[in-house]
Order: sequence, then structure tokens, then C-alpha cells
Amino acid sequence: MPVFGQNFTVTEILWVFLSLTASICNCVGFYLPYWIRGTMFNSTEVSFGSFRRCNYPRLDEKGAVTIIYECGRYVSFYDIPSVSWQITTIVVGVGAAGSLLVALTSLASCWVRDAVTRNSIRATGAVQFLMVILIITGVTIYPNGWSTREIREACGNISDSYDPGTCHLSSSLYLLGTGVILLTLCIFISCWASRTKPHSCRI
Repeated sequence: MPVFGQNFTVTEILWVFLSLTASICNCVGFYLPYWIRGTMFNSTEVSFGSFRRCNYPRLDEKGAVTIIYECGRYVSFYDIPSVSWQITTIVVGVGAAGSLLVALTSLASCWVRDAVTRNSIRATGAVQFLMVILIITGVTIYPNGWSTREIREACGNISDSYDPGTCHLSSSLYLLGTGVILLTLCIFISCWASRTKPHSCRI
């Protein structure tokens, strides 16, 4: 019966571990709606992601504005209040999903003899590089949506594109940043491993 990592070097096991950790950071950071935080009505803390938000106003049956204290996604893709956020949702979502797919494939290969070769390491490193570019691009586009009405209401009515006003960046963006850094490290490890890896994975 194959043993975990029996055909992997220590460097390759480290690469698999870092790839999995990076993908978790990217997926969690993408899903959780804590990209930017602000306050509404001078006391209620609200937060926004690219396609989800927490603590949002809603008109009740009497026409009064009430705050819904929960996190949820927008009803449809087109309800996302900014085209920039719609683009971010697609681009970062693909980047996070792609990094997870690479990580799970690499993890599964730990039990398969000769699954990892010099060419496969290069290919996965190239895919990880593409995922880094996608995530960085999406995160860079995201602040362009800070000029929308919803964000301005939560950010002192002074926020603008790439200006958060009274809001501040939050944990999801830091998770995405950590995921990008780890993925970049994985790319360097894969480049080094592909130069030293023999055609057979047996050790």
C-alpha cells in the first residue's frame, strides 16, 4: 500500500504543505466578507467583501430602515454594487479555486508513485504563478468600487476610488495577501525542484 510522501523529497512535501496552506488562505479570504470595515448610523459596524457583506440596512414593512445583523451575499451577481467588484469576484474566485485545485491535486499525488515529474512540477508552478496574477489583479481592482453609495455611507461619505475614507482594511485582505506570499514562495520552490528533480520520483 502506498505511503504518504514515499516518492517525495522533503522539499516537495514542503511545497505541497505550503500550496495547501496558501489555497486555504485564498479561499477563506475570498469568501469571508471582511475586506473593508466601516460604520453606519455612527455605531453599527459593517463590512464588505466583493460579493458578500455583513450588517446591512433594509426597509421593513412600515418603510423604516432597520439593520439586519447577519452576513449574506447579494441576491444576484448583478446586485453587486460595483462593476469593479463584479470583476474582482470573478478574477479572485478563479484564482482561489485554481490554487485549491492545484493544492488538492498535489496532495493526492503524494500517494501515487511517479506522479510528480520535472515537467509536472514546472506546470503546477506555472499554474500557481497565473493564480497569483489573478488574485493580485482582483485585489487591485477592488478599491475602485469604494466610490459606490453603499461604501460611502459606511465610510463617512468621503470615500472614493482607492480612498477608503473613514473605513479600514480588514482580515480577508490580509488572508489573501498571506496566500499570495505563500503561493509566490511555492513558485520559487517548484522552480528549484524542477531543476533538481530526476525523471523518476523514486527515492
